[in-house]
Amino acid sequence: MIMNRLKELRNKNNLYQKDFAKILGMSQSGYSQYETETTDIPTGILKNVAKYYHTSVDYILCLTDSKEAYKNSKIEDNNLNRLKEIREDKDLIQIEIAKIIGMSQNGYSQYETNTIDISTKVLKKLAIYYGVPIDYLLYLTDERKPHKRNV
Repeated sequence: MIMNRLKELRNKNNLYQKDFAKILGMSQSGYSQYETETTDIPTGILKNVAKYYHTSVDYILCLTDSKEAYKNSKIEDNNLNRLKEIREDKDLIQIEIAKIIGMSQNGYSQYETNTIDISTKVLKKLAIYYGVPIDYLLYLTDERKPHKRNV
């Protein structure tokens, strides 16, 4: 599903894979793996794709059909996320969230501390569970209300 959005956005901008890969600073074969969903897309790449196409990560990951970027969108060159903040706002502990998304507490803890990159599958689950845009989780917007969801 993701490959369709990446390919769609690339084609609408009259780009070949090699051209967009160069924009992202990577090889064509590496980028191709994102379009074919052979490899998970790192959050840094997701941010850059959203910025380039003026859209949201939610759109790229097929959580919405709205191509619009969220209001007050901002692309931060940081590796921060709001996972801990939003979990604590909901008065939850790590083990509870880890169970909800089907992983170990240690694995989830590494996402909160940015020790490892958050997988797109986990980003989608968390955004849906918390009822916020992925873009909010990744500090790309302060908008907490997602566009109309596909799921």
